[in-house]
Amino acid sequence: MSIITTGHIFLKRPYEVANATALKQVLQEQGGELHGSSDERYWELIKHQLIITIKVQPITELLDQCQTELSLLGLAPDDVPEVITVEGLMESIDLCQSITDQLASSLAGVTGGAEHCH
Repeated sequence: MSIITTGHIFLKRPYEVANATALKQVLQEQGGELHGSSDERYWELIKHQLIITIKVQPITELLDQCQTELSLLGLAPDDVPEVITVEGLMESIDLCQSITDQLASSLAGVTGGAEHCH
């Protein structure tokens, strides 16, 4: 398997229309080709032949995966109703990190940065 990079943005409020608008704007500013689901909870950004996926999910669906990161950030699962995951191949680490940081800033979320997975 390829090595991937993943960043999480922990939202302290539910994901709503205003969040979707801000998320879409950040992704459009990256350039490239952008595709989103009708509910605006799943996105694909294709830039320089790299595919970055962005998913918005309830924390309950990712709790096992995010528990350590939540602890390091001093957050309890009850503090975070939803999580945005930014994921891409290792070749896209800089772009993933940039998108993660920009989304955290735009959506008043908390992030620990990107991590590497297999």
